[in-house]
Amino acid sequence: MSSGAASVLAWTGAATAVIGGLSLLGVGTLAQSRAATAADLASLAGADALAAAHAQPCAVAREAAARNGAVLRHCELRDWDVLVEVQVDASPLPSATARSRAGPGPADLP
Repeated sequence: MSSGAASVLAWTGAATAVIGGLSLLGVGTLAQSRAATAADLASLAGADALAAAHAQPCAVAREAAARNGAVLRHCELRDWDVLVEVQVDASPLPSATARSRAGPGPADLP
C-alpha cells in the first residue's frame, strides 16, 4: 500500500468518526427538544384539567405526554400548579428527560 493510499484511508476513517459523532450529537439534541416539548404540553394539559376541576389532572398530563412520544415519570400537584417530568427514548444514547411547571399566574388565582 502506498503512503498516498494509506493517507486517504486514514482521512476517510477520521471523517467517518466525525460524522458518526455529529450524528449522535444530533440524536441527543433532538431527543432533548422532544422531551422539553412533551413536558411543556403535559404540564399545560394537566394545569388546564386542574383549572376545569378534572378529577385526575395527572392522568390528563400522562395522556398528553404519551401523545407526544414521552413517558410521564412524575406528576405533582402543588396548589394550582402542575409539575411534571417526562422521559423520551434517545436510542442509542441514554433517555432524555425534561421537567415543566404550568399553572395560573399570581393575578389569576381564585
